[in-house]
Amino acid sequence: MIFRRDLCGIFCALLTYLAMIYADYVVIFWLITPIFMQSLWGVFHAVMFNTVLFFAFSSHFRAMVTDPGIVPISRKRFSRFNKNRFPKFPSDSESNSTDTDMELIGEENKFVGKDWTICTRCESYRPPRAHHCRICRRCIRKMDHHCPWVNNCVGEYNQKYFLQFLLYVGLSSGYALSLIVAAWVRSNEYGIAVVKGSYEESMHHAKILHIVFLCIESVLFGLFVLAVSCDQVQAVLSDETAVEAAQRKGFHNRVALSRSKITLIREVCGNGPMILWFLPCSTFPSESDVAQLSDQSLIV
Repeated sequence: MIFRRDLCGIFCALLTYLAMIYADYVVIFWLITPIFMQSLWGVFHAVMFNTVLFFAFSSHFRAMVTDPGIVPISRKRFSRFNKNRFPKFPSDSESNSTDTDMELIGEENKFVGKDWTICTRCESYRPPRAHHCRICRRCIRKMDHHCPWVNNCVGEYNQKYFLQFLLYVGLSSGYALSLIVAAWVRSNEYGIAVVKGSYEESMHHAKILHIVFLCIESVLFGLFVLAVSCDQVQAVLSDETAVEAAQRKGFHNRVALSRSKITLIREVCGNGPMILWFLPCSTFPSESDVAQLSDQSLIV
């Protein structure tokens, strides 16, 4: 479990939680209670909407605190390497080690896989497709991007939770909009059937304001997660992260063409039953390209 002490990320994460809590408040107290609670549909909608929000909260929390695939930093620094001779790439600092370099690394570390590179920023021996995050200041396995909304990088080990968060936020946004339409159709003149007395009109105005805010929130979040979901699904099915696409490293696409879409999805969501793809529970990470480096630390 990790937690980023990034002020922007913490603010965005808290804003996300507040937005979901506010949506739940408006749906329960201003839509379901006055309109649907006289029938079993009120109980049904309350349970279903809160279930969707529960999975959204859970998947967001798992995406935020799960190690995305941080590459350990070796305690032995580059005393035998000259970092200035390593080339730097536009969006990432990495070096393709020569055979001599790999032999020297192998002397100090029991095993380093083929095509591993040396990061000149955090000085870590990293596997293929690992990239350095300037915000986390660490290399991340199969890094896609750093998302401030989850206050964490989206990488090999937490991309599943990030996809689930997008799914459940999209479902909750659509659910809220559908309840707004249903409540508008079934409401009486003032929209609140159970409120009587001198405060009826003021309650009506308050309800209108809350519903307008909820509608704006649902539309904005819905469109946002739809756009991000399209990019994420394309990245999974093409086996190319956003960093790789930006660097125009298309060699992974040729490998992805020889594998089925289900295989690519299982690499992200796990090899268990398909029902687990939609649950924010742990899955065993891939054991491919895992190096057992003898003197490394996982302290973030």
